[in-house]
Amino acid sequence: MIELKILVDNIDYDSLADVLVPLVAEKMKEGDKGGILGGILAKNPDTAAAMAHTLLKTMSQEKKDELLIQLAGKYRDKLLEKGRGLLESRGIGMELCDISAKKR
Repeated sequence: MIELKILVDNIDYDSLADVLVPLVAEKMKEGDKGGILGGILAKNPDTAAAMAHTLLKTMSQEKKDELLIQLAGKYRDKLLEKGRGLLESRGIGMELCDISAKKR
């Protein structure tokens, strides 16, 4: 078995927010668990993205890294599912067994 570790550096958090915020807003809309704020974000993904960019500007690099690590842990199963789907759709013969994130 091969352990796959993905190490990343120089993350462009703004571009990551552009991708993730609309997905989060859509999930909130689908699940209707976001309350008032979730409803606002789901109906206004551009506003949600702007809020995320503003928040990211106020955070230190260390805090942004911690947030990314927390989200990777929280959404581990979803990341594995998406990664496996991507491998399958590309015809890559590999089993994705785990994804982990830790501070190095």
